[in-house]
Amino acid sequence: MTNPFHGVRGRVTFTVLVVSAALYSLVGTIGFVRIASSGREAIEERIDEVLDEFESAVRLGTGTTSLSTADGVTVTAVVSTGTPPPTPAGTLQVVREVEVAGTDLLLVGVSSQARLTDSLRSLYRGLWLAIPLASIVTALMAGLATRRALRPVGAITDLAATIGGAGTGTRVPVPDTGDEIERLAVTVNEMLDRIDEGRAAQRQFTSDAAHELRTPLMALQGELELVQHHSAPVDDELLQRLVALSGRLGARIDDLVLLSTLDEARPLALAPVDLADIVRDEANAVVPPATVHAPADGSATAVVDGVLVARAVRNLLANARRHATTDVAVTVEVAGDRVWVHVDDDGPGVDPAVRDEMFRRFARLDEARSVDRGGAGLGLAIVASVAESHGGGAVAGDSPLGGARLSLWLPLGGGPRYRGFRAHPGAHDCLVMAQSVA
Repeated sequence: MTNPFHGVRGRVTFTVLVVSAALYSLVGTIGFVRIASSGREAIEERIDEVLDEFESAVRLGTGTTSLSTADGVTVTAVVSTGTPPPTPAGTLQVVREVEVAGTDLLLVGVSSQARLTDSLRSLYRGLWLAIPLASIVTALMAGLATRRALRPVGAITDLAATIGGAGTGTRVPVPDTGDEIERLAVTVNEMLDRIDEGRAAQRQFTSDAAHELRTPLMALQGELELVQHHSAPVDDELLQRLVALSGRLGARIDDLVLLSTLDEARPLALAPVDLADIVRDEANAVVPPATVHAPADGSATAVVDGVLVARAVRNLLANARRHATTDVAVTVEVAGDRVWVHVDDDGPGVDPAVRDEMFRRFARLDEARSVDRGGAGLGLAIVASVAESHGGGAVAGDSPLGGARLSLWLPLGGGPRYRGFRAHPGAHDCLVMAQSVA
């Protein structure tokens, strides 16, 4: 059997039913007590009025010893004994002590409570009917209002149930209510927009990745087919070509795995690292070595993942050396709460119109898309991803050497997302594995 109080609407209805029943009962009880008190006060006031008239008659010496009224009030005069007479059951009694002609008298006024009791009984029966009925009506109205208010939520639920992997572009209707329901609809639509954007980016990434992997793979297959079907000589030159092609393929896989790892936002192995030391090590590994300008006092120390930052600096140097005519220089400087790594070359530079595209994945600035000249379009994307994972960034500009300046900046404190973060010991096992694929 279905629980009638299941779900938000049922719980709201049940809560309103209980609360309204309690409130109506409290209000009814208070009203009942007030009506009863007012009724007794009205009867006592009426008895006092009759006693006033009776006292005036007694003082005038008319010989009157009792008086009855049409509305049921009876008053009598008796000699005072110091003790008030008992009150008869079902009546209200008012006693007044007076002195007339040297005699102490008790004026006793009595009136029946029958009419008051009958009225209270009728009221009591009415409350027994009115309170449950009012509670039920209130709960039903609350249920209907809740159902109407939650109707957009139902539409959001139905739409979410129809969304599949391909996406439909459908969006939730946004009610003009200015409340949480409108905010929920707007948030869901924004989420669907992000899902569509992510799906489109994923498709583009998959297509570009397939192209980048297919090119060296097809070249490798071509070399092997020449040997297999055309009896090409297996000499040192062929082996060198095969090693170069396999190395290029491994480098592409390495870059793709690293980008995927960064996209998953896995924990970073953070530690205080002097970026000047990283830059010197990577600059000396470039052929020919790059010129380094870096502070030697440790002021460029930041809380970073040293393996990832070294990879980013290596990519910047490789890009600069690929486009430089002769000189490549690296400058490390601290500015405010940031530490900058500037890599300059004396090459042709970069058109300002395309600088924002340089750090996009698979972006190439040369029209021929030459692998030897333009690279795979992943090196600078890795630089940007590493910077973003640390709360930093990457920018392009003009170099004082006449070519391009590509800069990486990182927060000295490790960035707001990672400040105080403590990475577990195996945090970047996957990163080490990714760099060893090739």
